[in-house]
Amino acid sequence: MSKTVSSIERASEAERLVGYVRKFARRRIVVLGDLVADEFLYGDITRVSREAPVLILDHRRTVAVPGGGANTVANLRVLGAHPLPVGVIGKDESGRRLIDAFKRIRVATGGLVAVEGYSTPSKCRILAGGTHTRRQQIVRVDRGSHRGEFSRPIRAALRRHLRGALRKAAGLLIADYGYGSASPALLEGILGKLVERGVPVTVDSRSRIVEFRGVSACTPNQEELEQALGLESIPDEEIAQAGRLLLRRSANRAVLVTRGAKGMVLFQRRRPPLLIPAYGTDEVADVTGAGDTVIAAFTLALIAGADHADAARLANYAAGIVVTKAGTATMTRDELVRAIRKDLE
Repeated sequence: MSKTVSSIERASEAERLVGYVRKFARRRIVVLGDLVADEFLYGDITRVSREAPVLILDHRRTVAVPGGGANTVANLRVLGAHPLPVGVIGKDESGRRLIDAFKRIRVATGGLVAVEGYSTPSKCRILAGGTHTRRQQIVRVDRGSHRGEFSRPIRAALRRHLRGALRKAAGLLIADYGYGSASPALLEGILGKLVERGVPVTVDSRSRIVEFRGVSACTPNQEELEQALGLESIPDEEIAQAGRLLLRRSANRAVLVTRGAKGMVLFQRRRPPLLIPAYGTDEVADVTGAGDTVIAAFTLALIAGADHADAARLANYAAGIVVTKAGTATMTRDELVRAIRKDLE
């Protein structure tokens, strides 16, 4: 009897989660974020150089895709939503690549502020291997420096685009990588009103989590949690205490801590921590951009009517899918539905 009840409960959970996924379509979400251009250069190892003790690679191909906040936008779009990106790009090749990438997936670019002299942040990952082996990342070259605040005219343009986009949207996702487009100062007078209206607001911030206060949720990984609390490391037995502390300091409704192969832990007010084991196999191909996928699925689920626990479960499935793919990747609604059904039914 208990097995029958358990199978019925799991099937019911599957239908509930799939129901939220079906509601992802056409949801409008503003993404205020640092837009990054990710580049993957693939090469075959031919020999060791005579000039220096380094490998010589025979270049095979280069792939350019949206990264950072732009990857969050791409994930939302593939899941069926209508993301509205707001952020700064440079009038350079990386900026043009991002605009072209958005246009290919039919994402509006009216909220982008192109700035002369600004270098669009880019991350070039060089992957090397043999002809019949999987290529491994050997070095990453970053361009574009982290900065504080943009000039007053740029901030004014960002706020204007943000206010305009929010009139058409059901939620706000903040992707703060520290390059200046997602500064907490830009949200003064805006964030509080959204929270009062019950609009879902989520935050993914590398180093300023507690500066975005009182929102629906933030989604730090363990390293970001440690940094937010000023700790060098958090042992497994102290993760619950640390998560609750961040929940208090941020005054958010929820904190979702991602821990890689250890899964996720959801912290909510007046509720015990919810441990969610990592979904998927041990065959992880690449964790690049997994955090972008997590917050995209999590935010969409909240907007679709899920509570924080179900939103976290959906984000866990999404992360388990995307880390099996090479590079900065996305996953579709169909893949997400298949994963849910496979796991629960």
